[in-house]
Amino acid sequence: MGLLRLRAVRQMLLGLIPLVVIAVALLVLLVLRLVEANAPLRAATSTAQAVVVSTGLGDDGLQIAVEYTDESGTTQTGRLTLDGARDVPLDEQIEVAYDPERPAVVYVRGDALSNTVTDLFNGILVVALILIAAVTVTVVRLIRRRRLTATAGRQVQVRRTRYRRGLTDRTWFVIDTPSGPAWVPVYWDPAVERVDAEPVTVTAHGSPETDALISFDVYGVSVWPSGRRRPAAPRGTERDLTAPKGEISMARQARADAVVVFLAPLLGILWGYIDGSGPAGFVFATVMAVGVLFWLPSMYGSDPT
Repeated sequence: MGLLRLRAVRQMLLGLIPLVVIAVALLVLLVLRLVEANAPLRAATSTAQAVVVSTGLGDDGLQIAVEYTDESGTTQTGRLTLDGARDVPLDEQIEVAYDPERPAVVYVRGDALSNTVTDLFNGILVVALILIAAVTVTVVRLIRRRRLTATAGRQVQVRRTRYRRGLTDRTWFVIDTPSGPAWVPVYWDPAVERVDAEPVTVTAHGSPETDALISFDVYGVSVWPSGRRRPAAPRGTERDLTAPKGEISMARQARADAVVVFLAPLLGILWGYIDGSGPAGFVFATVMAVGVLFWLPSMYGSDPT
């Protein structure tokens, strides 16, 4: 429970937990939908060579009728639904799968139902990979930064800057070294407000000249790095170090991190267009993008002030 007292840890969890909830909910829904969609294909245990006898059937014109001889030697007429409009010549022979209990419905590889099953499986795979990646990245960041505090500390002079890039701000500590200034992004904490544009002395865990990650003790408070040390000023616009008004609660942090979430529908539209999954793909991608876009600022340490 000691780690939870650190603002950086709470911010990481603030971003991760909603993503995990969204991903698990989507996985449950997709798995249930996959089981339902795949049931007819699992029941289609018999195969036969069929001949196309009619095309352009159904309200959307995507159904074709075929004739085939079943296992008992009876001639059957069945219908299958294509995934999209295409020219299917009459009398073309195709291999179909069918359920002996429902011979009037047949399936082929690449038809509407099999492609739906493939899309659902791919959706499960994408969500699972995103969930695993997000949890792994978060845990690794927690472990690496926790270990920093165990290294020997040294007194350094630091000053604070704030830069905006895109829609979010980030807090940086600047350390003057013999080889030039070192810029270290840090997770925001009320303690960083005690560091101003004028240098103050704090304890650094890590070398400002050689180590990629440097943690700080600022007046007894552990301030973790949100990224790697860099030898040059960050890109973006430098912001004034205006003192925040009132308490910066985690709810205010959440509102600051949620600024980029409005991009989620745009990503949903892009996914639906590229994937060809239509409205269902748009909803799926938008919901998943909301979780990812809310999680990202918690990783690079957005400044809520």
